Amino acid sequence: MRISSNQQFQQGIDALLRQQAKLAETQEQLATGNRILTPSDDPAASTQLIKLSALSAANQQFDRNIVFAQNDVDLSESKLKSAGDIIQRVRELVVQANNATNSDQSRSAIATEIENNLYSMRDLANSKDATGDYLFSGFNATTKPFVKEGSGYVYKGDQGERFLQIADGIQIQVRDTGTEIFQKIRNGDGRLRVAIPDSNQGSALVNLESTVTSLVGTYSIEFFEEENEPLHYRVLNEDGEAVVGATLYEPDQQVSFNDINVSVSGSPVAGDKIEIEPSEFQDVFTTLQLLVDKLKAPIASAPPNSLSNHLTQSLQEMDLVLDKFLSVRSSLGSRLQELDTAKGQNADEDLRLQRSVGALKDLDYAEAVSRLNMQMTGLQAAQQAYVKVQGLSLFNFL
Repeated sequence: MRISSNQQFQQGIDALLRQQAKLAETQEQLATGNRILTPSDDPAASTQLIKLSALSAANQQFDRNIVFAQNDVDLSESKLKSAGDIIQRVRELVVQANNATNSDQSRSAIATEIENNLYSMRDLANSKDATGDYLFSGFNATTKPFVKEGSGYVYKGDQGERFLQIADGIQIQVRDTGTEIFQKIRNGDGRLRVAIPDSNQGSALVNLESTVTSLVGTYSIEFFEEENEPLHYRVLNEDGEAVVGATLYEPDQQVSFNDINVSVSGSPVAGDKIEIEPSEFQDVFTTLQLLVDKLKAPIASAPPNSLSNHLTQSLQEMDLVLDKFLSVRSSLGSRLQELDTAKGQNADEDLRLQRSVGALKDLDYAEAVSRLNMQMTGLQAAQQAYVKVQGLSLFNFL
C-alpha cells in the first residue's frame, strides 16, 4: 500500500489537533474546577447531577417559602399582640365603668375611648402585608375583610387558609382567616349567657356559674307574687314547663337547676325575668359596640343594675376574646418553631447536596495538573514529529 506525503501530513495535523483538544479540555477543567464539562465526559455522573440539581432547586424554593412564611406569621403575631393589648385596655375601662359613682358624662367618656379602640381593632383586622395583600381575607387577599354594614361589621373574605410547602411532604399554614380570629368567639361565659330584659323594674344583680359544657334551649327565671304572699320565683324552660316550681325568693339566693347555678342579689320585683340562653358566636366588633351603646345610654333610662349586669358579663366576654387571641398566637408561635426547625433541616440538606455534587463534579487538581504536564509533553512531541515529517521529500535522495 502506497502512503502519499499528503496522508502523512494530514495524520500529523490530526495528531496535533487531538493533543491540542485534550490540552484545552484539561486547561478548561483547571480554570473552572469542574471535572465534567459536557454530559459526554461522564454520562452516568451527568444524570445524577441533573437529579441533584433538581433537588437543590426545590430545596432553595423551600428556603424562600420559609422566609415568606416567617414574615407572614411574624406579622400576624404582631397584629394579634396589638389586638390583645386593645382588649386588655378595654377590660380596664369596663372595670372603671362598673362603679356606681360614675356620672353619665364619665361613662360617655369611657364609651368614647372604647369606641376608638373598636376602630383600632377594625384597622388591625384589615391589616395588609408588605405587598398590599390583606392578612386575614383568606384567598381573597385583595378584598378588605371587614366592612361596616348597618350597625355591625361584615366579613367579606373567604374561608381559605393559606399553606406553603417548606420541605418535601411538609406544608405549614401561614395565614388564618378573619372569621376564625375575630368572629368565632362565644359570648357570655362561653357556654351560657344571661339576658336581662329592658322591661325589668327591679334591681337584681346576677352572677352565673355552671358546669355544663353546652346548653340546649333557653330558661327563664320569673319573679312573681301571689295575693298576700311575698316574692317568689320559678324557672321555666322554653316550652313554658316548670323546671323549678314556685320557690320563696330570699336575697343573695342561689337558683340551681340542670347543673346551672344563678346567684341573684339585689331587689327584683314581680314581673322581672332573668333569661339563661346558650352561648353563641359573636364577633369582637359586636361585643365592643354593645358595650359602647350600653355606656352611652343615660343610666336613668335603663333598669336598675342593668348596666352592672351587662358590664359583669362584658368582662367575661373580654376574657374570652383574650383567650381566643392567645390561642391563635400560641398556634403562630408553634408554627414559627416549626419553621425554624425546617430552616435548619433545609440548611443541612443544602450542605449534603453540595457535597454530593462536589463528589461527582469537582476536579482532582493534582491528577489534572499531572495530566496537563503529560499532555503538554505529548503535544511538543507531536509538533516535533510533524516538523520532521514535513521536511521529508524525494528530492532528499537525489
